Amino acid sequence: PTSGENDRGKEKVAALQEASTIFDLGGKDCAFQKTCTDEQIALIADQEQLRRSYGSMEVAPPSSSLTSTIMSILKYGAADPRSAHRLQADADRIAKKYKVPEKRQWHVKVRALSESGQWAQLRNLLDTRAKPPIGIKPFALAAIKGRQGQVEIMHYISRMTDKSDGEDRYDLFCEAGMWKKALEESVRLGDGRKVANVRSMCNSPDIQRLCDKYL
Repeated sequence: PTSGENDRGKEKVAALQEASTIFDLGGKDCAFQKTCTDEQIALIADQEQLRRSYGSMEVAPPSSSLTSTIMSILKYGAADPRSAHRLQADADRIAKKYKVPEKRQWHVKVRALSESGQWAQLRNLLDTRAKPPIGIKPFALAAIKGRQGQVEIMHYISRMTDKSDGEDRYDLFCEAGMWKKALEESVRLGDGRKVANVRSMCNSPDIQRLCDKYL
């Protein structure tokens, strides 16, 4: 960081420390504001330590929010794959320290890894839990949004095996343009409207003819 950035950072911390002191004088009525301010001071210190640790301004950029900080730590694994394990440990440590809810933490991880193209790491993340707290659908959607091939998309959808997953599987196949799979799912669900929907959306005469058999 430049000396100007350092000065601005020090000024911000000084202002926050002054605010914390004022909130402290307010007693119980200002306890929440004091806690938030103290956490912001601690986060700024953690961000500085992380940037120094990885020697990069891409990790925990100054003034980034808590969620953005965790995102940046995980995304940096794309630029420095050898540090991926350490980066994930740091992301978990920050999330735990600032009490990030588990579901939010998982959504952030899926988004960060997919947006930075770390598909192997995304697979590994899913493998850490038999049943992720956010389910498997966000993983499949990330693969579709990231324009991954059918093998990668099916890696996730094939693990959605509960009876209640049928609707989601159908939606995901439609989202991915996997019309034959979408037709098979709509037949399995016994839903004629879904069959008709596949017929109207797909551009394949072969699949349209298959749909006609079920209409």
